[in-house]
Amino acid sequence: MARIAPDKIDEIKNAVNIADYIGQTVQLKKQGQNLFGLCPFHDENTPSFSVNEDKQIFYCFSCHRGGSVFKFVQELDKLPFPQAVKKVADYAGIPLELDDAPQHREDPVVKRQKEILKLTGDFMHHLLMNTESGQAGLDYVQKRGMTEATLKQFGIGYAPDDRELLHTFLSKQNVSEDEMRASGLFVERDDGSLHARFTNRVMFPLRDSLGITVGFSGRTLTTDKRVAKYLNSPETKIFSKGDLLFNLDEARPEVRAGAPFYLFEGFMDVISAYQAGVKSGVASMGTSLTRSQVQTLERLGKQLVVAYDGDDAGQHATTRALDMLQGSQLDVSAVVFPGGKDPDEFIKQNGAEQFQAQLQHVLTPTAFALHELSRGVDMSNDHDKFAYIDQALAEVNKVQDALERSVYVKQIAERTGAPEDAVTAKLAELPTYHAQPQQDNTATYDEPAPAPADYGDDGLVPPPPTDDPFDQTVPVSVAPAAAPAPLGRLGVAERELLSYMLQDAEVTLAVSATPRDWATDDYGQLIARWLDFSSGVQLEVGMTPNYQGFLDQQTESDAALISAALNLLLPPADDSTAPSLLQVINREELRAHLQDIKSQLRDARQVGDVATQNRLSVDYFNLMRQLQSER
Repeated sequence: MARIAPDKIDEIKNAVNIADYIGQTVQLKKQGQNLFGLCPFHDENTPSFSVNEDKQIFYCFSCHRGGSVFKFVQELDKLPFPQAVKKVADYAGIPLELDDAPQHREDPVVKRQKEILKLTGDFMHHLLMNTESGQAGLDYVQKRGMTEATLKQFGIGYAPDDRELLHTFLSKQNVSEDEMRASGLFVERDDGSLHARFTNRVMFPLRDSLGITVGFSGRTLTTDKRVAKYLNSPETKIFSKGDLLFNLDEARPEVRAGAPFYLFEGFMDVISAYQAGVKSGVASMGTSLTRSQVQTLERLGKQLVVAYDGDDAGQHATTRALDMLQGSQLDVSAVVFPGGKDPDEFIKQNGAEQFQAQLQHVLTPTAFALHELSRGVDMSNDHDKFAYIDQALAEVNKVQDALERSVYVKQIAERTGAPEDAVTAKLAELPTYHAQPQQDNTATYDEPAPAPADYGDDGLVPPPPTDDPFDQTVPVSVAPAAAPAPLGRLGVAERELLSYMLQDAEVTLAVSATPRDWATDDYGQLIARWLDFSSGVQLEVGMTPNYQGFLDQQTESDAALISAALNLLLPPADDSTAPSLLQVINREELRAHLQDIKSQLRDARQVGDVATQNRLSVDYFNLMRQLQSER
């Protein structure tokens, strides 16, 4: 990756006022100490995006993105750091040449194939939007409720009922016969000639996680039952059906902001959800969900909601998907659409707001299994009721957590009218369940509105109320950006200490003079990193450290944490600031250690390990003495 000298980065940053740069994109208005506007990274009606000119940082109180002007450019334009610096330099009129020589050079064959597919996608989109031959396709997508903006957003096109048109077009673009063969866009006849694979189909570009078209899926417009409803590109050098997820490129930034992935059955569900404000939807290619796709989701997100069709086939598919996702690192849940509707139908009949609300009614895999088992069961028939209880308890028996088990037992009792204590006793009779390890790397299945964020009392400055008396709306978002996990006393003290250290050299010097091991939580790691960073800088009492250089080195999530710390309203630092906060941190770490020892003692007693109990009791006594001395 291109490298830029630190002094050049400082020169560019000092030449640009972050408010002026962001003001090109966001309409900012002064409110208190900061400027506020509507966040460009998520949909909202009330401003929660703040810019602090004194500290030259931005921070959104809803989606929790934050950082310097370079971080803003990286996030908004999806650019790596050097290219973001270059863009800001161009804005400031500062010459900057990036040395791209060390960068990885893409395989020219792969690069050429991507160029051909982009040409094809643009051509098909043009045919759909601007030609008489594309009218049939345009009529279809408009009937399905797609807006012009959506058609452009997804690059949807049309392949007319003409097997020679695409060949003629690409030939005029100097695409060779061999390149056409490799593209997957053509089928070769016995005589070696090529004709278009896709005809009379609405075309959906299939994009990789970076938004680059690597293949196509075509939805036929014919009513002939012998013709496949959907036809995908074949496997090529750049397209693998089992690896790709539709709309992943658009879902990624939403998920980074805290939204869950929503897994839909088909492209139309994803697109309808997108139009309804749910932009983190993805779909697998056709009839299979692979382990590779799950690993991609695990790498990029934390939550996955399976949102398949509400009919019998969709619910059975949900069961198979949840079974496959057992053991996944994702927090997996499912949503049920009433009346057997698919998401697209639900949106058309009920509107975006109800769709967003429905997606909040998620079920854990076990709760979904209990729901699925109860469908069609006549609870007035004792035989059916007892059979249901047996099957439901077999599912609950797989759950290890005692509290979860008790909740599910209560649900079974309420659903069947059976006494809760009797259901509990019957569960206790079941043998211990041992989960079977997954052996297959690839598994398939056959297809057959939230409250506003609570900012709490942790010192962060909430966004100001709007000046518009008619704007009393709450941002509607199905997947609101998750706020950072609530901080305990330790996290709050560490965040305050970091804020002081970044803005007051004397506090940094005081903390560095008392070496210690820092906690491995987010703010503890950031303090350790700041101490390491500032050790190479000459700090003097009374100066303000250059935290901007430190900020630019951090990941997106850590930059947001730093921005949150810098947005705290704190009294000026004095000689007691560092010692008092360090005392709180030491005390809270001791308390956490004590809790850990208590847990170990409980386990030791449970298994009758007397030696471990004695050793831990001595440790507990010594820690209690330390804690008392810290008060």
